[in-house]
Amino acid sequence: MLRIAELEVRYGEAVALDGIDLVVGDGEVVSVLGPSGSGKSTLLRAVAGLEPPVRGRIEWDGHDLTPVPPHRRQMGLMFQDHTLFPHRDVIANVAFGLRMRRVPADRAAARARELLVLVGLGGYEHRRVTELSGGEQQRVALARALAPAPRLLMLDEPLGSLDRALRERLMVELRELFTRLGLTSLYVTHDHDEAFALADRVAVMHDGRIAQLGSPVEVWEHPANEFVARFLGYNVTDALGSGRVAVRPDSLRIEPDGPIAGVVTARTFRRDHFLLEVKIADGPALEVAVTGDRIPAVGDAVRLAVDSDVVVPLPP
Repeated sequence: MLRIAELEVRYGEAVALDGIDLVVGDGEVVSVLGPSGSGKSTLLRAVAGLEPPVRGRIEWDGHDLTPVPPHRRQMGLMFQDHTLFPHRDVIANVAFGLRMRRVPADRAAARARELLVLVGLGGYEHRRVTELSGGEQQRVALARALAPAPRLLMLDEPLGSLDRALRERLMVELRELFTRLGLTSLYVTHDHDEAFALADRVAVMHDGRIAQLGSPVEVWEHPANEFVARFLGYNVTDALGSGRVAVRPDSLRIEPDGPIAGVVTARTFRRDHFLLEVKIADGPALEVAVTGDRIPAVGDAVRLAVDSDVVVPLPP
C-alpha cells in the first residue's frame, strides 16, 4: 500500500505540491486528474524518487521511501512519449530494465515475450519500434514498465498522443489488464473520460492540492467545489434561485414556459448534440446541450428549465 502524507515539493519559490495526503490500496487504481500545471506529473515524479520533497513522507507498507533512490523503489513509470530506444528492436526495449538489473539474458527475453503476449504484441519481438504505430509503441512501453513486476505502476498521460478512437479502445484494454493483474496504479491524465473509465478512485488536483477525492461516480455527480465543477464541464451559476450551484449542460432543457430567459449567443455541433451558449440577464452565459430537429439559432430568445434533483449546491 502506498501512503503519501503532507507531501510538499517546490521548484525554487514555486510550490508544486502543497501538503498532499493520499493512500492507494493494494490492487487499487487511482486516477490523478487535473489541468496542466496542477501538480499531477510532479506527484508521480516525487513518488518515483525523481523530485525531492521539501517535507512529508512517501511510504510503502509502512516503510519510508523518502531516502530510497529511484532504482530501488520497485516502481514502474510510463510517460506519454514512451521514451523507447529507436535503435533497439521491440524485445530489447521490453527487456531493457531487466538487463539493467542484471537478469540473465535468457530469463529477460522469456519475461519480455510473456509481456508482449499480455499486451497483444506476440510475434512483434524483432520489429523495430520505428515501424510501429503509436498504439503499438504505447503497448511496448507498457510491457517494458511491467517487465520488472513493479509493486506500483505509474502512468503519466500514456494515451495523450493517440487519436480518440484508439484512445477509447486502449482505455478498455488497460482497465481489463489492471483488473486481471491486480495492479496497484497511479494514472495521471487531464482527460475526464480516461480518469472515470480506468479508476477505482479519482483525485482531482488544483494548484498543487487535491481538490476532491472519491469514486468516479461521486466526483462526477457531486463536485466538491466550484473549481471541480467547472473543470468537469458544469455550469456554475446563481441564476437558478437557490444560491451558487452547478448544473450540467445536458441537465438544462429548452421549454417555452421555462423560468430562465436568455438569448443564444453561440451554437456548436458536438457529434451527438448541439452545445448552445445562452446569455441570461444579470449573469454569465450557460451552456445547454440540446438534440432534436429544431435547434435554436444564434440570436434566438429561449427559456430554460432544470429539475432541482440534478442541481448540485456548491459551498461558499
